[in-house]
Amino acid sequence: MSDERFGPEHPEWSARLRNARDHLLPWIARTVPLGGATVLEYGCGQGAVSCAFAPLVGRHIGVDIDAEAVAQARFRAARRGLENVDLRVVPATEIVDHVRAIGERIDVVLLYAVVEHLTLDERLAVLAAARDVVAPDGHVVVAELPNRLTPVDHHSAQMAYVDALPDDVLVRYADRSGRREFADAIAEAVAEGPDAARLAAARWGRGVSFHEFELVFGDLAERTVASGYAAELYPARPVRLEELQLQASFDAWRPDLPPAWSRSWIDTILAARPVADRPPLVRPWRMRIDRDAAGAAWMRDDGRLVLAPGVRFPLRFPVATSELHVGFVAATDPAHALQVHVDGRTLPAPAVPNHVGIPPWHAALALPRPSEQVEVSLVGGGELTFVGYAAACGAATGVGDPGASRHHGW
Repeated sequence: MSDERFGPEHPEWSARLRNARDHLLPWIARTVPLGGATVLEYGCGQGAVSCAFAPLVGRHIGVDIDAEAVAQARFRAARRGLENVDLRVVPATEIVDHVRAIGERIDVVLLYAVVEHLTLDERLAVLAAARDVVAPDGHVVVAELPNRLTPVDHHSAQMAYVDALPDDVLVRYADRSGRREFADAIAEAVAEGPDAARLAAARWGRGVSFHEFELVFGDLAERTVASGYAAELYPARPVRLEELQLQASFDAWRPDLPPAWSRSWIDTILAARPVADRPPLVRPWRMRIDRDAAGAAWMRDDGRLVLAPGVRFPLRFPVATSELHVGFVAATDPAHALQVHVDGRTLPAPAVPNHVGIPPWHAALALPRPSEQVEVSLVGGGELTFVGYAAACGAATGVGDPGASRHHGW
């Protein structure tokens, strides 16, 4: 099939397809049965994610308001021979009603990099529609959603603290962004009036947080069955210090929140109905040194824990832990630098790099038996940047980090 309107696949399109295929889909498949499933993708755009999903699911329905984007998506899907893809153009004023009227079983509603581009009213309407149309045993998958509670807007303005600004302040402040196309677009909209400026900011994308989801889904702890602290996602989303700081704040002030909501890019899976027997989620462990380590280990000002060569550093968790995740920078070959010591055994912990140019590597491994303490070491020394743990099945969840405290002025 050929269409002279569409040339070779754009590198960004291809990168999005690879990211979905190599990272997002394996992460979803660990929790959600995809074989034979009907997936509804709200905001399918040019179809990169649709083309990644279609080979693994029964039917993939995509809806979008952009006719040109959907035409490209159909072309890409047809060129790949994907006959189970149904991509639809729906006017913006009708798209939520269209979703509600689909009238067939929907196993998965996929919201990939879309909620941030909606106004508040649109966000709530789309989330409510997703909640209402998904099958009772289905799931709502949220992916690549910029978190307004982390300090840096990595998505639109690419500045610190702008997601905390009210719309009216942001549109006046936008000319300070080093991303000229963003600054110029907002300036153009400002010339048309305040409503146009606010809408332009929304369409470029503004951060989202757990608040919109609580308004629609209620208690998120009862529904969250997967989080972005996951081995499949680390190569695309290395854990950052700002996320660990936000998680520490949650542990103090909102310990009920699942850890998914502290990541800079929110990736989470919500069950259609509250789930009593939820899988344990990996939680960041607050790295600390309880006593003088005689120079063998120390905390840097940026929150990294430095280990001298060969030092075994004890990790003491609040609950018996079945799964260990570690981010680190190593002085020697990072693929084989991390060692985990438990029950008198030394376990290899093969690590993988990330694709975004940030130094930490990440490793994830299942422990041979649940344990409240393990030791880690780095061959040749290095720095721990992140430690995560998952409560063993049947263990108390240990909500929050007991090392975090809440007090006046914290």
